[in-house]
Parts: sequence; C-alpha cells; structure tokens
Amino acid sequence: MRIIIVISILLEVVVLTVSTNVSVDKYKILNDGNLIPAVALGTWADVSGLPKVKQSVIYAIEVGFRHLDTAHLYGNERLIGEALSTVFKRGIVTREEMFITTKLDIAVPSRKKVVPALKENLKRLGLDNVNLFLIHGPENVFNYSNYDILDIWKGMEDCKRLGLARSIGVSNFNSSHINRILRYSKIRPAVNEIEVNPTRTNLDLVAYCQSEGIVVMGYAPFGFLVPRPNSNITGIPPTFEDPILVKMARKYGKETSQINLRYQVNRNIIPIPRSQNMTHISLNLNLFDFDLTQKEVYTINEFNRNLPVYAAPGDETIAVFRAAYETLLSLPDKYR
Repeated sequence: MRIIIVISILLEVVVLTVSTNVSVDKYKILNDGNLIPAVALGTWADVSGLPKVKQSVIYAIEVGFRHLDTAHLYGNERLIGEALSTVFKRGIVTREEMFITTKLDIAVPSRKKVVPALKENLKRLGLDNVNLFLIHGPENVFNYSNYDILDIWKGMEDCKRLGLARSIGVSNFNSSHINRILRYSKIRPAVNEIEVNPTRTNLDLVAYCQSEGIVVMGYAPFGFLVPRPNSNITGIPPTFEDPILVKMARKYGKETSQINLRYQVNRNIIPIPRSQNMTHISLNLNLFDFDLTQKEVYTINEFNRNLPVYAAPGDETIAVFRAAYETLLSLPDKYR
C-alpha cells in the first residue's frame, strides 16, 4: 500500500511539473529517499489555544495539509493523535498519506533513553512510527554531566534502524553542530528545522544545509509580520501592508501572507505556518499555482535583520526551553 501511494505522489509531481511552467512540486525527496510535503502545518499553541488544536488540525487535513509538525515540548501530541484517529476513521486520509514530524524530549540525557522517549511520542500520537523525528535543539538544557549530542544522535540512528522513525534530523542546529554529526556518524540528518522569515533569512545556514543535501524546514515563517507578545521588538518591516509585498500580491492575485510563504518555497525551504483560523489555514496551503522571480526573492531578502523571533542561540535559547518545559509539566494529563 505504501509503495502504491508513493508512486502516485511521484506521478502527481511529474504531471504537475510537465503541465505548467510554474514551480509546483508539492513534495521534496529527502537524502534517505523518503518523500516530504513541501509545506507543513505548525501545531504549537499556547495554553489557551490547546483546546482548539484538534479541530484546527482536522480542518487543515480536510483542506489538504498532509504534513503536521509537532513536538513533545508542545504538549499537544495527544491532541494530534486524536485528530489523526478521527480523519483516519472518517476516511479523509490514510496513514500513508500523512507525514508526521515530531521531536525528541529535551530532557533526554543519553543514547539509551532516545528509543524509549520516541516510543512515548508514538503512544501519545497513536502511531507505530513517525515520518520524521528531530532532535529539538543541540543545547544541554538541563546541564547533564557527560552530555554529548553525538551520543544522542546515535540514539536517533537506533530509532531509524528499528523503523520507529522513517527519517531523522535535527532542529536549531548550526553548521558546526551538523559538521560533527556528518564527520562522526553513519546516518546524515535528513532535515534541519530552523527559524526562517524575511527578517531572519538565515542565508548562510540554509545554503550550508542545502549544499549537504539536508532539507531545511522553516518555523516562524511570518517573523515579525505577525504580533509577538513575548518580544519587545516592534515596528520592524515588513508588515502585511508593506508596499513591496502588496505590489507582488497584486501581481499574482494573492495575499501578502502567501507571498511571504511562497518566498520560502522558492528558496527550497519547507515553511511551517501555524494558525487556528480556517481562512488562514486554507490560504497557507495555496502556494503552488504561482512562482516568484529570483529578483523578487532577492528583494525580500533585503528585509533581513538577523532578528530571532523566539531566542538567540545559546543561553537565551536554553532559558526559553526551560520555561517551555515548566509549562509542559504544568499541563493537565489529557495534554501530556
């Protein structure tokens, strides 16, 4: 069954590619040969938004999303699992049509704890395996003695060999972190999930990953175009009303939000827009019937300020992770 679905997806890509001049590939091929959808639904929500996660995920799948991005730290894997169970039972999609990305518990200290941790992810999701399993970050968040990210990566390799994760990768890794894995490990990361948006273009890291055959997934794709209540940074261009984006949107008959996401698709990045608004969810998927010019991509690059939405690497990121973990532990059992 899985082989038939993969073949049908490949045929869809070929037909779309030869039937139009627009770049419409809705899937990418990872360095291990697995297919990954070219846009993902971000599912993180603050505590007040958790009750809406299940229904928003169901709606997103109904309108065509086939890639969900979650994590142990988000505290929503049970909700994602409930949504998946619902759409499977209703016959909207099959398991093989869905691509599920999740991330390792940041409290895992060593290789021997990685496989058991993934089994807990799977139990919450109600799945036998995930399509993509990521190390959430390279930092030693809880100051474990003898902590080594290479040791953790060997545990990730164990997950792939056991068939619990079809592909494995990393998140929030810089080129030095990835270099260590490439030099000393047997399996290359298939993905690096990092922040990418007009005000944090991450040009060098994206280019490095792509030169090594590592697909980049981009979280916070709207950057500071949307309100960031936990940030003291305001008034940073662009906005959704920016004349440059508005001009492009009028040219293609799209919303400026779609121009922003298409900008990332044009850079061969998989954007991860998150929303619980039905209109926005639909718009965020409708990216494959137009194509920006290279000059337009360069123009949007000029908004770059190297400003992270969530945290700068290092101590700031560790503080954010610790705070998120405390929030996770405070959630009711129905979420955790």
